Amino acid sequence: MNILIIGGGISGISAAKVALGEKQDVTILESTPEPGGLMARIANCRVGFKTFFDEIRDNKRLTVVSDVKIAKAAKEGNGFVITLSDGRVLTAGRVIIAAGLTPYDPVEYKGKRVLTSLEYDAVIDQRQGELPADFNKIGFFLCVGSRSKDYPLCSSVCCSYTLREVKWTLQRAKPEIAVFYNDLRFFGQEFYMEKAFRDTGVRFVRANSRYFEEDEEGVAVRYYTGGQLKEERFNYAVLAIGLRPNPQLAELSRMFGFSLNEYGFVNEKSPLQTDVEGVYVSGGALEPMNIKDSILTGFGAGLLSVKGPEVPAKAEGQDERLYREEEPEFVLSDGDATTCLFYLGTEDPGNGIFYEFVSSKFIEAARNLKKAGKTVYVLTRNMVTPSYGEVAYEEARREGVVFVHLEEDEAVAFDGNQVRIAREGRELTFNADKVIRFDDYAELFKDREYLSLYRSEPQIRWSPTKWGRKKYHIGFIRHPREKRWEGREVLGALGEILLDKEEERILPEVNEERCSGCGSCKDACPHSAIEMLIREKQLAIFGPVTSSGVPIAHVKEDTCVGCGLCASTCPSDVIAFSGKPPAP
Repeated sequence: MNILIIGGGISGISAAKVALGEKQDVTILESTPEPGGLMARIANCRVGFKTFFDEIRDNKRLTVVSDVKIAKAAKEGNGFVITLSDGRVLTAGRVIIAAGLTPYDPVEYKGKRVLTSLEYDAVIDQRQGELPADFNKIGFFLCVGSRSKDYPLCSSVCCSYTLREVKWTLQRAKPEIAVFYNDLRFFGQEFYMEKAFRDTGVRFVRANSRYFEEDEEGVAVRYYTGGQLKEERFNYAVLAIGLRPNPQLAELSRMFGFSLNEYGFVNEKSPLQTDVEGVYVSGGALEPMNIKDSILTGFGAGLLSVKGPEVPAKAEGQDERLYREEEPEFVLSDGDATTCLFYLGTEDPGNGIFYEFVSSKFIEAARNLKKAGKTVYVLTRNMVTPSYGEVAYEEARREGVVFVHLEEDEAVAFDGNQVRIAREGRELTFNADKVIRFDDYAELFKDREYLSLYRSEPQIRWSPTKWGRKKYHIGFIRHPREKRWEGREVLGALGEILLDKEEERILPEVNEERCSGCGSCKDACPHSAIEMLIREKQLAIFGPVTSSGVPIAHVKEDTCVGCGLCASTCPSDVIAFSGKPPAP
């Protein structure tokens, strides 16, 4: 069976990996001259994509057709006949729509010193040589082309991408940096990155009224904060542009017969399935999402294309490697309260991982209370409602829930049911019958092994559900967020399990007698696959024989990928490969 994947970005390549691993023929159609999509346009992600694609590039079952578009598609029997723009005709038993996202083009703002985030990425690309001579003060501006009247969704990745551009900037220079935001919608460990950058002097400003005026020497920016209209000059202004549905989806929808939602993305009949039999969907064709979720949904769509839509039901409850923990019950008893106040904020970056989950729960509860006739306030340090979550947020405002967004210099004090907000020039006091605070609920979620918190960005990107080879996290324990993601994560995990089955690993062996227990291998391992165990060892010191506990390196088979970094790092040369894969 030939599987046709429309889109050669990271999600389409991920789907192809799963299908090829199951010995299926795969054709990837890419409308541009080269596969890669948005990921290949980012300097610090380009090599990662190439490495990932190189793993399947020479597979004899893979055909990549670039720089073409589909002219016509028809359903014939149990498959499809596709005519390309160059006249070629293809047949496919299954189709995966992985057409990706399209960056917003802010033509009303752009200039030589007002750059989009992708344009700025090219400036700081180390391959470009020296940075501009006047690289002294940089302003980053979030939510350009998203969360607006013409496109109400949050683009999900712009805050994270800006955080990385700050990191890449500071790796090459030490300019003054300011980040202007509405909310900071980070993922997993990124809240620790935010704190680290704040501690090093990066300034964050919560302001959404902006005006740019460019001249030969820089950019004047006007914004409203602290009750005042302010003006500040930067050498460069970087616009974190939103991501919108690929315009090709409308034409693909017409040709293949699947439907789109009101925002222009593919409708899911069930996780990763369109409303046309045999046509699946992944990545940015579903909604704005990050690289790790694009890979996750690619794995899932690839699985569906070879195993069929019945596979998740068969696997649930039978495959012990699928690991989930139920989310804590969100109980809110308002009693006789007529005024309720929610406080969405935390000073603990370790609690930041829960922002998305708690934001959605607070909005849901606030809307229900408002419908019951209550007065409802939501005070926010940060509201994390990515993608479609922004719709519920906007609906809550229209229904009469009052949102008060705290600026950076505003302090919040709680005295029983009285809440006071204060800064120079403004003081607000709320008297509520019931006060619900973020940290009170966050305490319920702690002490769990969340994949997004305990795995680094590279680990969770390329292995989006894997805790170890015997444990794949799905649902709340992968990353606390809206329940609709769990079905996708089940499919992604099953696809990842298939890939792991195909890979033959050769594990390192440690000569325990010679191991000094220095821990160099443990520190070097990018997968946390080495632990130090204490072994009893007999010692003879001036006569009597005694014993002592000594540290010995131990390889965790379920986590090790056999990369060999430990062996090359060991100063005592006591780690070697036997050439035999581990027992299944």
